[in-house]
Amino acid sequence: MAGKYRVELIHKNGDTDVNRSFEMSKEELAVHFPKEIAILENSPCSVVSLPDQYGGITLEKMKS
Repeated sequence: MAGKYRVELIHKNGDTDVNRSFEMSKEELAVHFPKEIAILENSPCSVVSLPDQYGGITLEKMKS
């Protein structure tokens, strides 16, 4: 059974943050974030955050 992940997109918009979240499978995310998925699969970490100048992306491994 494939692992499920919650993806949160954070966009800093002036004084407010615009957040969107959704679920994706491990296979779907591994195409775009192979290193980050490997970290989540091979360590006790459950969240990886990738900040950038516009906000960032958070990948969270969901418990099954």
